Amino acid sequence: MKILMPFSALETENFNDNEGINSKVVTGGIEKFSQSLYNSVPGIIPVPITKNDRKHRRLKNIIARAVDKHKPDMILSNWPWHYEVLRKFKLPISTVYHEPLVRDIRFVEMGSIFKQMKEDGAHLYFVSRGQFEYHKAMVKRIQDYDITDDDVAGFINSDYCENMPFSEEYEYDCSTVGRSASDKNPFIIHKKLEKTNKTSLVMTNDIAYKSTNHNKYVADNQHWDNPQYTKRSVPHDEVLKNISKSKVFVSTWPYESWGITAMESLGSGVPLILLTDSSGIHCSESLATDSSHFIKLDIKTTTDAQFNQAVETLSAYSLEKRKEIYDETNKKHSKDKWVEQFTTMVDKRIKDKKYFTYPHNPMMEKLFDLGE
Repeated sequence: MKILMPFSALETENFNDNEGINSKVVTGGIEKFSQSLYNSVPGIIPVPITKNDRKHRRLKNIIARAVDKHKPDMILSNWPWHYEVLRKFKLPISTVYHEPLVRDIRFVEMGSIFKQMKEDGAHLYFVSRGQFEYHKAMVKRIQDYDITDDDVAGFINSDYCENMPFSEEYEYDCSTVGRSASDKNPFIIHKKLEKTNKTSLVMTNDIAYKSTNHNKYVADNQHWDNPQYTKRSVPHDEVLKNISKSKVFVSTWPYESWGITAMESLGSGVPLILLTDSSGIHCSESLATDSSHFIKLDIKTTTDAQFNQAVETLSAYSLEKRKEIYDETNKKHSKDKWVEQFTTMVDKRIKDKKYFTYPHNPMMEKLFDLGE
C-alpha cells in the first residue's frame, strides 16, 4: 500500500533522503503528526511542500510529479484548503482536519469544502469530538450547512507515546511549549510566577510573523532570565526531557484541537494545568485517564495567586502518583493503538469505492484560486 502524504517543510531542509520529514526541530502539531505517521505506518510517501511552494502555486505540479513517480493507492492530506487540487488526481483521499477551536477567515468557506468532500466520497477525520462539535457549529452558523456524524469517517488521535522519559529529579516547577505568538501566549507562565521563588521554563521559537501583534509579542518577551528560563528552537527529544524534569506542565492555549504537548507531558508522568476560556472546556482533558491528572483554570479570571496554588497542588504529587500518570497515559496512547487507528482508516478508504463520482466543479476551483 502506497500512501502519498504532502507535508509542510522548511525551506532549508534537505529532501533527498526525507530528512525534512524527520526534522529534529518540530515546528507544530501537524508537522509532528506527519513525522509520527511516516515513522509508524508502512507505505507513507512524504511529499515536502514549503511556504514558498504554496505562495507560488506549485502544489499541483509537485503532487502531479509525485503521483506520476510513485503511483500511489491513495492520498492522505492534513490540509483541507488544498482539497480542490488533490481531487483532480482522482485518487481515494482521506483528510485529517487539525484546525483549532478558533475563528479564522479561512473557515468562511469550510462548509463548501466539507460538502464537496461528501459529494466526492472523500473521507474526513477530526482529531477530537470537541473539535468536531465546534466546527460543526461554525459551518452551520456561517454557511448554514449541516455536517453530521454520518459525514465523518472517524476520529484520529494526533500522536502516540513511545519511549517517553520519566524523571525522578526536577529542574523546573512549571514548563510549557508553544510558538512565540500572542495567541499561544507561552510566556504567561513566566508572568504568573515571576513574583514567586518558582522556576518556569518556556520552550519556543523566535521567527518573523506577518502579524504585527505577534512580532511585538516576540520582541516584548526577550528579557526573561532565571528563574524564568526560555529555550528557543529546541530539538524534540530535548523538549521531552525538559518536560519530564518539570513538576507541572501548562497548556496555555484554550483552543487546542487535541493537544500533543499535553499528551507528552502526561506520558512523562507530569500533571497538567489546562487554561480554558469562559466555557471551562479544554479538548486535552480527554487525553487523561483520570481527572486528578489535571487542573483547569480560566485564563482570564485566574489570579497569579490561584495559578501559583495550582502549581503547588500538582507539585505535591508523590513519585507513585506520577508513575500512575505515566503508566496509564502510555497504555491509553500507545503506538500500537495509534497504528491500529490508521490501519483501520486505510482499509476503510480502500474498500470504499465511492469516490469522485461527481464531475469536476469549476466553481470550487474559482473559490480556491489555486492555479496551476
